[in-house]
Amino acid sequence: MRSEIAEAAEALFAAQGFDATTVDQIAAAVGMSQRTFFRYFPSKEDAALDSFEHQTELFLERLSERPLGEDEWASLRSVFDLVVDQCADATLGARISSLHSLLESSPTLLAAYLERSASLQKRMVQTLHDRAAERGDRAESDAVLRAVVGSAFACLEAAILCFTDGSVDGPVLAGRLDDVMTALRPARYL
Repeated sequence: MRSEIAEAAEALFAAQGFDATTVDQIAAAVGMSQRTFFRYFPSKEDAALDSFEHQTELFLERLSERPLGEDEWASLRSVFDLVVDQCADATLGARISSLHSLLESSPTLLAAYLERSASLQKRMVQTLHDRAAERGDRAESDAVLRAVVGSAFACLEAAILCFTDGSVDGPVLAGRLDDVMTALRPARYL
């Protein structure tokens, strides 16, 4: 039911814009009351960002599965292949483009997205600390790992913007992401 609601919300957001779409309209599109909608999502922002929540768990899972001896930068780049693969798929790529258009058009939705992105980055920093402990290494300072993760996400965002603005297509996105991440690779990982 959650995905059905999220898909209906996505269609309405694309047709009317995020801010112009009401929870009542989303609920009506799936044949439920507003009250029932709120059992599945606390807000329309949550419905709009449902795929991001799923992606968060996949990012963390993939990061945990990376080889322990791999450096953090290389691990993050490998995790980002999840987005590269989604952009290479015509349907998923169109959804990503649509979401980014919505983010550009709604400060409220952008704020919710940035909040979730910050939370994901914080969880990824913790995962990197856990992996260092598992290796028996002294973990980098929290500030250094936050900067590394934040820089990697800035690279991902730059590459995605090239995809959503049409300057690269899905299959070329991996190369663009590699270029950006190589250009900004921290000196410690050279």
